[in-house]
Amino acid sequence: MSIQTNQTSRRQDWVSFLARAIVLSLFFLIPCQPVNALDERIVFDPYTGLSLGGYDPVAYFVSGAAVPGLPEHEVVYGDTYWHFATEGNAAAFRAAPAAYIPGFGGYTLSAVARGVAQPGNPALFAIHRNRLYLFASEDERQAFLANPDAMIAEAAAHWPEVLKLLAY
Repeated sequence: MSIQTNQTSRRQDWVSFLARAIVLSLFFLIPCQPVNALDERIVFDPYTGLSLGGYDPVAYFVSGAAVPGLPEHEVVYGDTYWHFATEGNAAAFRAAPAAYIPGFGGYTLSAVARGVAQPGNPALFAIHRNRLYLFASEDERQAFLANPDAMIAEAAAHWPEVLKLLAY
């Protein structure tokens, strides 16, 4: 009897080991999503974790204005918190966050074009080719509006080196 119990015990140990090995190996097969799906570092307040200073990223497109979001309509994405003016805007963001995240993660275009990471002001913005861009000053915004494609190209050329400067 003890030999049979010993064999049953070994068989159970082996089955248990196999089951754990299979479950563990499945974790390696699940594709990992990067923290920031756009390969961008998103500007956020290090104390609150809020992106865009709490402004609603969808409202820029829907109302053409910088509209403060509300904490009751909060979405966590890219390791930051996003606030929305309405639940509908929050749902739109959840469905397609890449469509609403500001270009260059919310850093100002002119600073990125110089190789510097300077957060933009969420109240100073422009939308070009369905992409939101933030600026540090009204002069910078006006310069962008005069020749948006050139400023975007210059910033894009320096963006990889700016990414290396960012801490996270």
